[in-house]
Amino acid sequence: MRYLPPVLALLALFVLILLAMLVGWRRRARRQEALGEPYVPIAGGRALTGTLLGRGVYVTTTLAAQSLERVTAHGLGPRSRATVSDLDDAGTPLLEIGREGAEDLLIPWDAVASVHTSGGMIGKWMGGEALAVVRWRLGETLVDTGLRFDDASGQDALLARAAQLGVPHDPDPPAAPVPLPPAPPHGHGTAPDPTRSETEENA
Repeated sequence: MRYLPPVLALLALFVLILLAMLVGWRRRARRQEALGEPYVPIAGGRALTGTLLGRGVYVTTTLAAQSLERVTAHGLGPRSRATVSDLDDAGTPLLEIGREGAEDLLIPWDAVASVHTSGGMIGKWMGGEALAVVRWRLGETLVDTGLRFDDASGQDALLARAAQLGVPHDPDPPAAPVPLPPAPPHGHGTAPDPTRSETEENA
C-alpha cells in the first residue's frame, strides 16, 4: 500500500501533461483558423486521374522555414502513412498526399513554391536529405509539408516531377518568419485590418 500514493501521483501528473498538450493543440488550431482551406476536387474527386509517385510517411505540415511551428488546422498536424501521387483534376495538375486515417491532401502544383530536401522537421529528424519538403501556399500563407518515402525512388520521382513542371528545388528561405493571418473572434465577424489607419476608419 505504501507504493499506492506515488503511483497515483504519477498517474495524475501524466493525465495533467496530456490535458496540457490537448489544450495547447486546440489553441494552436484556433490561432490558425484564418489559414486558407485546402483544395477541394471537382465533382467530389470523380475526375481525378494520375500516377503513384511513391509510398511513405506524411510527417507533418509547418509554417514555411519554421520546422518546429506545426500547422494543426484542417487536420494537417498528425503524422500518418501516406501515398504520394501526381494527379490531374479536369485540367488542374495536383500533388496528392493520400493519408491513412485522415483526409487526403490535394495541393495544386501552381501553389507549390519549391520541392526540396531536408534533414528533418518536427516529428521526424533524420539528418542528411532524408525528407522531401513541399513548400506551398495554403491561402496566402506559405507552409512546408514533410514526406519520408520508404525508398529513394519515391523521393526521386517527386523531385523529377517538380523539376519537369519548373518548380524550384532550392528556394531562398523567407526573409522573416511567416506570420499567420489574424483569426476573427468567434461570433464577431471579420478581424479588423491592422494596415488601416485610424483616420481611414473615421473617414
